[in-house]
Amino acid sequence: MMRVLVFVLLLGLALSAGAGHHGHVPDHGHFDVAGQPAPDWSGLSREQRRALAPWKEDWDDLSDRRRQALLRAAQRWQHMDPEERARLRERLERWERMEPHERAFMRERWEHFRAMPPEEREQLRERWRALSPEQRQAVRERQRAWGAYLQGLSEADREALRERLRHMDPEERRRFLRRGPPE
Repeated sequence: MMRVLVFVLLLGLALSAGAGHHGHVPDHGHFDVAGQPAPDWSGLSREQRRALAPWKEDWDDLSDRRRQALLRAAQRWQHMDPEERARLRERLERWERMEPHERAFMRERWEHFRAMPPEEREQLRERWRALSPEQRQAVRERQRAWGAYLQGLSEADREALRERLRHMDPEERRRFLRRGPPE
């Protein structure tokens, strides 16, 4: 479970923001995008263009779904305090240093996390917050090892491992994952 949380938290930040921004804040209406297609670059407000400047060249080629996600991320960024922005920048730098297989694994874990019931997600967040920095680093290192291991498996072998994990009771699955991947 903790492994899921680590990747989900980092991936959520990186995926929602692409190369840029993320945070959880209420909608204050500065970037009202609900229920309507995202505009072309020329249809963005000055404030939106300033926040989304890194995507200026590609904006009109992005899917509507991606534009909507970036508009929401820019809105959240606008409402972050400097400390929150600094933490996010550090996480995004970590994302950029990841190998492609690590990012793919993170995306998969994010989808798993999003499918969880809200209460279960909150329990994972609480457990993560309770870890020391050293414990968090150990979790990240184990996760990198698992990502590299999974990258070397065929899709059939990955699916067999997923199925094996699904049939384990939660404690057995935790012990298995904490040991790290087979050599």
